[in-house]
Amino acid sequence: MPVKSTPAPASAAADRDLAPAIQAPRARYRVLPKGAGLIHTGAWDPVSGTSLTHDKGFVVEDADPAVAAELEDRGLVEVLGPA
Repeated sequence: MPVKSTPAPASAAADRDLAPAIQAPRARYRVLPKGAGLIHTGAWDPVSGTSLTHDKGFVVEDADPAVAAELEDRGLVEVLGPA
């Protein structure tokens, strides 16, 4: 005898689609002297074509926690906590 499956009600699918997106927690970090000039801002100088970097002491807000942790492991930044 074949097993008959029943689809989920349409309202359950609609509820799932309307649910707010879960945002991953973000991190804040401060650039240490060793990381000055190495931490890329994500922008490029249009004239020289070089990447723009952060100076020592600059606090980066809203960073990916995994990236912040890796930079901290390398001694380039100090993670300050969640953004």
